[in-house]
Amino acid sequence: MNQFEELLGATQESITLYQSLVEKNPISHTPDLAHLLSSLGSALLNLNWFEESLGATQESITLYQSLVEKNPASYMPDLACQLSNLGIRLLNLDQHKEALGATQESITLY
Repeated sequence: MNQFEELLGATQESITLYQSLVEKNPISHTPDLAHLLSSLGSALLNLNWFEESLGATQESITLYQSLVEKNPASYMPDLACQLSNLGIRLLNLDQHKEALGATQESITLY
């Protein structure tokens, strides 16, 4: 196992731990979980695991959307960034129309 695979395993373990923390205290831990999923999406993209990267990014977006509902000023930039990342992930999967939509939504939020 190389160092990158070890890092990926540790990140996935952290996500599992944060998911259980979010169940107990969503206000405190949802931002950390969203950020971790974003990082996982980037790591998976670097491995050319495009489907997996898309899934992690979509999970991150779902969490940021819930955070924006409660505190738009704090989390809108994070949501916009993740929508931009979603556009990239979709391009890698040759989903050009969807990529354009995600990118346009990101620009609107910025």
